[in-house]
Amino acid sequence: MRAKPRSVSNALALCLCVVYAPAVSAQILWDAPPLVNHATPAGISAYMLAPAVGDLGGLVTFRHDAGPVGLGYRIGLADRPAGDGIAIAGGVDVSGFLARNIEDAPLDLMWWSGAGAGFGDFAVLSIPAGVLVGWSGEADDVVLSPYGGGHVVLDISDVDEDNVNFGGAFDLGLDILLSSGWTIRFGATFGDRDALALGVNFAT
Repeated sequence: MRAKPRSVSNALALCLCVVYAPAVSAQILWDAPPLVNHATPAGISAYMLAPAVGDLGGLVTFRHDAGPVGLGYRIGLADRPAGDGIAIAGGVDVSGFLARNIEDAPLDLMWWSGAGAGFGDFAVLSIPAGVLVGWSGEADDVVLSPYGGGHVVLDISDVDEDNVNFGGAFDLGLDILLSSGWTIRFGATFGDRDALALGVNFAT
């Protein structure tokens, strides 16, 4: 049985309190935001993307099965900051549960990882590994699934110096499952790789 949150506004506030500070390099990083959680819906999702650099872009993801089990695929793009062409990124994620109903509470702990690349002013291969905790609750005929956690990432780029780097970031998100079967999805990453995404998973 799912626990009911006190209010929809409290859950929204949890995921919207994000500091967004653009980075200086013209690059999209495929793992930000991860958009993977304990209740990730299957099928196609389409998002507006605010990457760490450039103007607003777009992102499309696909999963064969509802997460976190199985594989997820994604591709995103956005204008470069100087308006010199398009930056693009894509990757594949893999994930699974670490624990369910922690301490008899409706909390799930999961892991995720994957690999992908971004192409802008330079190319970068990113291999992340992260953990997330989330819960699901019913309110006003919708199901809310907020989550939070963080990930570390190895970046390997083709620039002349400092071509191997380790970074870290915090991840927040919220899925809102509507009675129609569609899911409104929000994700944010902040730290070494800031990004925001807001989109919809289409009912299948």
